[in-house]
Amino acid sequence: MLELVRGLVQIAVEKLNSDIPNIQYDDYTFSHTVDEALGFDKELRETYDYPSNQPSILSVLTQAHVFIKWLNMEKKYATEKTDGMLPPNSSEAFSPLASDVEDLKVTACADAFITLLQTITARYESLPQPGHRLQFLELQIELLDDFRVRLLQLVNAEMGDIIESKVPAIANTLYYIENVLIDWGATLHFLNLYYYKSQLESGKSPRSPLTPESEDSISDVDLDSETAFADTLSLYKHMRKDLLHTLSETVIMEAKSKSRAYTRELWSAMKVEREFRSLSLTPSACPMFEVLSKRLHQLQKALHATLFNKVWRSVAQQLDAHLFEDLVLDNRFSDGGALQLKFDVTRNLVPLFAQFSDRANNYFTQLIESCNLLNISKGSALLLRETLLALEGATGVEDMRGKALKEIGVNTFSPKLSVTILNQRADITVNRVLID
Repeated sequence: MLELVRGLVQIAVEKLNSDIPNIQYDDYTFSHTVDEALGFDKELRETYDYPSNQPSILSVLTQAHVFIKWLNMEKKYATEKTDGMLPPNSSEAFSPLASDVEDLKVTACADAFITLLQTITARYESLPQPGHRLQFLELQIELLDDFRVRLLQLVNAEMGDIIESKVPAIANTLYYIENVLIDWGATLHFLNLYYYKSQLESGKSPRSPLTPESEDSISDVDLDSETAFADTLSLYKHMRKDLLHTLSETVIMEAKSKSRAYTRELWSAMKVEREFRSLSLTPSACPMFEVLSKRLHQLQKALHATLFNKVWRSVAQQLDAHLFEDLVLDNRFSDGGALQLKFDVTRNLVPLFAQFSDRANNYFTQLIESCNLLNISKGSALLLRETLLALEGATGVEDMRGKALKEIGVNTFSPKLSVTILNQRADITVNRVLID
């Protein structure tokens, strides 16, 4: 049986060798011939267990002039298909797949592009020489870089409201491709190519490739930096992080612009007129809360869950810093003002973000700890302030400042900053003293 198959292969090789000079200038015929040759070789190996050490029709395709033609043809067709995936002024390319039952926000263009790369891999992965496979890998990396640049151009062309633009969908596209590349990088095919490439770059003779038996060691590979796609992944991640930063900055800038009246409230003139539970949100804070609620809802709907988590956490941390610096540190607080701020923060701001996490309060530590310091009784505040000042310079077991602060729920502020917050209380009229 082997002799018969080998004879057929030799006839096919001779026939293809004689036909190549005539068909290599006709792209369609050449492409069809390559497909037929690859299919013929695959069927022999999968159906008839034709050994890899026997003559193969692939030897014709890997002749220098034929192989270069094949590579150029693959690049040409891939570029044309990519053009079709990202037509100008089309939003359909970034619409989510109808089959996206897990709500991964996979876009149509991302799915089509990955399918294109998979098709290329399937066509060259059976080539016997790693050097030939490596050239195809370099083509795939080139296509990945071209696709990223196309996405960047689309981002730069966006006008108007960035949150309602294609930018969130482009971030999803980048993230999906990142995850696919990480998965591919851990497969035996791409690990072998990475290993071969590393050996070439280090000037060593490539050794035997990895085998299925060595797959147990794959878990030791750094899937970000020790794969064939390491550089590409770095570029994709950098762009995706830039987009998420832009989205979070857009939200926080809008929130800041709507918070000016709120931060300039006369907190020192507010009186305690009702019980804490009967209070309502400070009216001047409503525009800020409206913007936050609207924008976060839009982003939650548009972004992959993992990406949205990064955005809302960034927004929360920046908002915490903004209100701490521009509201808490820039105002003095009466009992009524301190109570109102506590209500706004604990009953409105934190719950707004609590719909995204059970630990939303962890992202508003500065505001929450400020409220704790501003709302303890006057006697406790004076005693705490005196303790913090008296123990200045204390070390070791003698330094009880941290313990005193923790007792009122202040875990992250330094003694110096805690005194600064206490000095914002209108009921503390002593000279303000700062400590190191």
